[in-house]
Amino acid sequence: MGVKDILDKRRSVRQYDSSYNISSETLISLIESASKSPNGNNVQAARYLVIDDPELRNGLLTIAYNQQQVIEASTLILMLGDYQAFDKENIINIHEEGFQAGYFDESLRDYLANAAINYYENKSKEDLKLELTRDVSLASMSFVLLANEAGFDTITMSGYDSKKLKESLNIPERYLDVMIIAIGKGTKAGHKTVRHHVSKVMYRNTII
Repeated sequence: MGVKDILDKRRSVRQYDSSYNISSETLISLIESASKSPNGNNVQAARYLVIDDPELRNGLLTIAYNQQQVIEASTLILMLGDYQAFDKENIINIHEEGFQAGYFDESLRDYLANAAINYYENKSKEDLKLELTRDVSLASMSFVLLANEAGFDTITMSGYDSKKLKESLNIPERYLDVMIIAIGKGTKAGHKTVRHHVSKVMYRNTII
């Protein structure tokens, strides 16, 4: 099934078979592929926190406003952005790995690393938050498409108390929580939704 078919048929599913398990190997494969998503300067800031412990998930239920997929889906993926990805050391190490793999020569390695370091060094916390949100959202969409292609159902969730979530899971401040993705086998299809005609969302050269 192609990407267009997946997008045409995709639904946000809220009811899941709580007895269905997704293997660790399958999750690793999905995340490994999603991690190849586009990201700024290849700093690779997206992090995937797999939450499959029933006790932890029961504790998240009220934090997520009692949305039942929190406890019924096979697992939850908390999509995070790591502010430390913008550190000079990380940028240098990533480009050195690319050089060692033979993807570019020393000159291009140094150019790319320095360009990335200079790009991020004077950005504000809000600027970096936007960078993380953008990159993690791209990775999240890739994960959803890959999961749907593999025959699973998903729903992306922003409806939760961010502060309480991070406290409950002991997530350090270096991480930005962007969304939760519930994944599993749905027991009830998500309802269809109306989308704007392309003429309402597409502009050319200027926007009014």
